[in-house]
Amino acid sequence: MKKHLAFVSALLFVTCTSIFGQAPQSFKYQTKAKDASGNNIVNKSVSFRMSLVQGNIAGPVVYQETDTATTTPFGLATLDIGKGTVISGSMSAINWSNGPYFIRIEFDPNGGSNFTLMGTSQMLSVPYALYSQSSGAVYSKTPGKGMIISSPNGNCWQITVSNTGVITSTAISCP
Repeated sequence: MKKHLAFVSALLFVTCTSIFGQAPQSFKYQTKAKDASGNNIVNKSVSFRMSLVQGNIAGPVVYQETDTATTTPFGLATLDIGKGTVISGSMSAINWSNGPYFIRIEFDPNGGSNFTLMGTSQMLSVPYALYSQSSGAVYSKTPGKGMIISSPNGNCWQITVSNTGVITSTAISCP
């Protein structure tokens, strides 16, 4: 019985650590939902189609989803882009270093699929990302993954650290 309990505990620990070690493949989006007359749409289910577009406003769609939200008494709709119904692409497959990226938002005030374009705008950095660009230190919480750095001549190296502190560098093809 003790062995069984230890195994279940270890499995639960590994599962929880792997869940908490993952970056969420989504981000928040909030908007005011208004009708054609400019009045807030309150306490009602509305729907959206969101597209992530690469390169420029007219570039290729790399990810698209639909989602619904119930507006607040103030007409506010909050969505988690990346957690809706996927139409095409994959959030985890987006190479964010190949930007710029734009977000196109389409809206149906009746909660259906008769979408009207609300607008498209460039996605910009959040303050935390701007800080990480200049922090000078790199921290990885994913065991065994290490980090990839490039040398002055353009070659790439993957650096890993073992549980005993042994550092290994391996020449790799640059991503």
